Amino acid sequence: MPNPSEETDYLRAMPVPFAVVKTVPDEEGRTVDAVFAYVNDAAIALAGCAREVLVGSSVFDACPDVARCMLGVLDDTARTGATQYFTCRSVSGDRYFSVRSYRPREGFCACVLQDVTEQALLDRRLREERRLLERQAMRDPLTGLYHVRQGRRLVEGALAEPRWEGACSALFMFDVDDFKKVNDEHGHHRGDDVLRGFAQLLERSFRRTDIVFRAGGDEFSAFVADIPCACVAERLCADVIAGVERLSAEGVPVSVSIGVAVGRPGWSYEAYYRAADQALYRIKRAGKSAYCVAVMEGRAAAAPMAAAVSERCSLSLPARKEAAPRTQPAA
Repeated sequence: MPNPSEETDYLRAMPVPFAVVKTVPDEEGRTVDAVFAYVNDAAIALAGCAREVLVGSSVFDACPDVARCMLGVLDDTARTGATQYFTCRSVSGDRYFSVRSYRPREGFCACVLQDVTEQALLDRRLREERRLLERQAMRDPLTGLYHVRQGRRLVEGALAEPRWEGACSALFMFDVDDFKKVNDEHGHHRGDDVLRGFAQLLERSFRRTDIVFRAGGDEFSAFVADIPCACVAERLCADVIAGVERLSAEGVPVSVSIGVAVGRPGWSYEAYYRAADQALYRIKRAGKSAYCVAVMEGRAAAAPMAAAVSERCSLSLPARKEAAPRTQPAA
């Protein structure tokens, strides 16, 4: 059988860092520090200090890269004997270690460390790549908004969720007017700038909980799951039109036409889409830089689609005269 000195020699030659620390209590018995009681050669090489410097020194003074929160882990093992296995990062953030702790005797905690920095960095890079791929699978590469398939999935999911009694939902459809002319006269590069700028305007105009997506080309959509009434939808439309006018004043002159469908629970995505599309088509025929809100009255089962929609439209006048009514009933 090996004697204690030989056993220590075995530990000293271990190829991985091994250290034993002793917890230090204050007058009230609370653990306030941990000092090195033993370190092997690999631990000395990791710390970059001589054995004589480490043994008897505070773990946190001798090794500034050890986070102070580790004291709780060391104390838990030293007091309760709990064997723990975890991964921690150095304070500087450039090293990762796998740590296994156990109690050789009461008041002491032994730790076996393994440098897993390379694997940890690889795992982090893979997670970042996975997040990027997931984002690319859901997002339009030009604007960063959801693409049309993901947007529809999210809207259908929102429509399937129960909402408070009396809640309305609204699907907005936006069409950048005469966008082909922008590309023809100013080039596709400027056209892309217009689309990105409009996408950013929509993100500012709607809440984070709302669903904003690019429907394709120069068409965009937004879905608000809980809207008090059609008048709020009208205000949002007016705000977007005003925002586009400000963008036009700063760059390429464009305008936007908006069709909106507002309905209560029970209407399908197809019903919202059809009503909003018809409202948008009405505006495209009647004028530009304007909106039309289609109110789907009652529940889906209460009335056929053709008989359940009323419209409220607003045509923006070039001079923006206050005397002109902003909202007028559909003919």
